[in-house]
Amino acid sequence: MIRKLKLLVCVVLGALTLSCSDWLKVSSEDRIMENDLFRTPRGFMTALNGIYIDLLNSSMYGKTLTWGMTDILAQYYTCREKDHSYKSLADFDNVTRNNAVSGCWNRSYALLNNVNTILEHCESDRNVLDDTYYHMIKGEALALRALLHFELFRIFGPSYSKDKEKECIPYALTSETKVNPLLPAREIARLIMEDLKNAEESLTGYDPVIETGAVWGDDPEGGVNDMRYRSMRLNYYAVQALMARVALYCGEKEVAWEYAEKMIRGIHEEHKWFPFVTREEVVTTDKEDRIFQSEILFGLYNLKRKESVYEVGFGANLKQGSVLRIDKDIMQNIYDGDDNDFRLAYWFAEMVDPDNNSYLHVIKYKDVDDIDTKTKISKGYRYIMPVLRVSEVYLIAAECCPDPKEGRNYLNAVRTARNVKNIQDDADLTASIEQEYKREFVGEGQLFWLYKRKGKTEIASGEKQGNVVSMEERFYLFDLPQSEQDYRKENDLGK
Repeated sequence: MIRKLKLLVCVVLGALTLSCSDWLKVSSEDRIMENDLFRTPRGFMTALNGIYIDLLNSSMYGKTLTWGMTDILAQYYTCREKDHSYKSLADFDNVTRNNAVSGCWNRSYALLNNVNTILEHCESDRNVLDDTYYHMIKGEALALRALLHFELFRIFGPSYSKDKEKECIPYALTSETKVNPLLPAREIARLIMEDLKNAEESLTGYDPVIETGAVWGDDPEGGVNDMRYRSMRLNYYAVQALMARVALYCGEKEVAWEYAEKMIRGIHEEHKWFPFVTREEVVTTDKEDRIFQSEILFGLYNLKRKESVYEVGFGANLKQGSVLRIDKDIMQNIYDGDDNDFRLAYWFAEMVDPDNNSYLHVIKYKDVDDIDTKTKISKGYRYIMPVLRVSEVYLIAAECCPDPKEGRNYLNAVRTARNVKNIQDDADLTASIEQEYKREFVGEGQLFWLYKRKGKTEIASGEKQGNVVSMEERFYLFDLPQSEQDYRKENDLGK
């Protein structure tokens, strides 16, 4: 990205110190600081930017919800060494799994407190904000509240198709410091969709992404960039994509189709926003866009992606017992050995580790030179962590479209964008969509939730081609953190 945006990130980080939750304590002194923060539009934006920054914490999209826990459980990686750091997690050990998500619980509810504080100040300090800032900040905050609850819902909720009435998580609607009751899964799903509908309504007519797309560049007049770089925020189209994701997860295929089709129509028919990546953008030597930046509906900007993601998870400097790598035979099978597929060709590479072993490494998040030759500034894709992308919405449309033939066209649109031949008319559409999820979301944390949504009883093993893992129902379920359980028991609040 550009220098000014980097500076903004640094300023916000400095303002919020170690954690976004630090600036919203409940002491009288901190309450005064909070009130000062919301006296200007810039203060509102500082608070909102802090939420986005903290989403990159390792317990959130910096690791757990993307390339870490969720993809390890989906069996993407081979962790066959008995002393591998992630072996117990890959084996679905209960203690290890529950420990892996406890940080996500704590961080999410701290962030939700801050999101709700922003929403409350949108109303109490409405006079501070003009109409555009009010609707944009409110819409993004509502969407963030929905997103955070949905991630918690996928983790700590039941297999939705089997038990909609099971109490699972609380829904934080205010910043009041209290423990809320656990709500049934169906109620959590309803509240998430309600927040997203309100977010969409708030952003309608105000989000510039609708008329200008996700402008990637500074204000040419030297003004603030609050309404630019919309793909790095929960914009109008990202909200629609999230609605489609939530609806499909909850088995509401008609609703999922409605929002998927609406979003695709908006960006690829009414406009030409968020286009599929071009061949030139992917294959340019030393400048490969492995993230497919133009397709990112919502991503997070991680200036330390090289150090905090690639080097600790996938780098050639890691030994056998800690690196996350994909078995070569399995990888070839996933992509049908088609070297024309951009993903197969540019997301994996043979590397030699410190013990002189040559293995296939995932290089999707490997650093790259993305400096524009004309402007001499970063294009941004070396820093992006994807959260929502266009291809997922096409796959949702493929699965939910009432007409299977049209559904096949949506799937083939993704395959064409990846330089892969169309599926044949007699191909199993459901199986083909699932296979495309495997190919498309390496390092992005989506495959495991497809397995949970469908209640898969067997999934492909990451250890050896042809092996399968028998999935017990408990493998999809996580316990609330022990501290949360103890507190609720002490205060007679259920589980």
